[in-house]
Amino acid sequence: MRTAFGLAMAATIAMALFAGGPAGAADLYTVKGVHVDQTAKSSAEARTIAQGAAQSLALSELLKRLTLPEDWPSLPQVDARTASDAVRGFAVASEKTSSTRYIADLNVSFQPETVRRMLQARNIPFGETQAKPAVLLAVLDKAGTRILWEDQNPWRDAWAAADIADAMTPLVMPMGDVQEFTMVTGAQAIAGDKTALAALATRYGADAVVVAHGVTDATGSKLDVTVTRYDPAGSGTPLHQTFQGVAGAQTDDAFMTLAKGAASQMLLALGEPWKREVVVRAGEQAQLTASVYYSTLDQWEAIRKALGNAPLVDSMQINGIAASGAEVDIRYHGTPDKLALSLAQANIALTQEADGWSLRLK
Repeated sequence: MRTAFGLAMAATIAMALFAGGPAGAADLYTVKGVHVDQTAKSSAEARTIAQGAAQSLALSELLKRLTLPEDWPSLPQVDARTASDAVRGFAVASEKTSSTRYIADLNVSFQPETVRRMLQARNIPFGETQAKPAVLLAVLDKAGTRILWEDQNPWRDAWAAADIADAMTPLVMPMGDVQEFTMVTGAQAIAGDKTALAALATRYGADAVVVAHGVTDATGSKLDVTVTRYDPAGSGTPLHQTFQGVAGAQTDDAFMTLAKGAASQMLLALGEPWKREVVVRAGEQAQLTASVYYSTLDQWEAIRKALGNAPLVDSMQINGIAASGAEVDIRYHGTPDKLALSLAQANIALTQEADGWSLRLK
């Protein structure tokens, strides 16, 4: 214990973080909006087959969400048994049935420990730290018309159908009220207008805005997409990809299918740089002792809660506590830099000072 605190030493208090996995990572292990369309001899049989297929599709998507693209060829093969063993539960978001057909969108949740073991057994690094949410602006240029806030914006609808809240780099869809119409125009969004984008981010308590710019022609059979992240440090490297639809398919449904696929792929690509900062290999475990600084009990509770929810933290032991500070031992995965980055997403600063590590609210 550092003398700067003058803390009264107490019996060591051990706080084990809950066994089911960190609360902050819980959403990462849920995949929403898995679409299935199955025909069988009866609707009941079609439902059973479709739900099994949804679990497999969801687990495959989850494994890619947590890992880097270069490791995807090494991911385990997902079959019905593998998915079923890992499922924690599922919910029906929407469904339609006939006498022989079942169409639905399902939300599937998985057991974190089971998924971790699958990846650790293959020595595949994975990340569980979500970045802070950014506000999403989906701008569509179609046949010379630019769409952003209009009610009919299929590009925005495609992103809304993706699982943007549970991604490694989660996104928030703005409300699109009258104030926002004048706050950011489509032209300002594409130009990366710092003042306009910062005002929108502030409205949602975010640090960044992601602009997804889609360009298509009147047929809607091809979609050029550029996604750029803007934060106080400036703009990130734009991500660009062209998506091709089915030749000759010029219906609204065909474009929506194309747009949904594009949004899902770009969401994965958007998370890749972040994953490179937070992925951890099995066996990367360490411990550090930190002095915790706070001025109120509410601040102390906020720091304790952040540590309890941090994906990289295994456990925390309180060595001493007083009115304005404490000393804790933290067992964690990864490196101190990765732990600091993880805690920063909960507005907790972990820094190394002359006399050791310190923790405080940002």
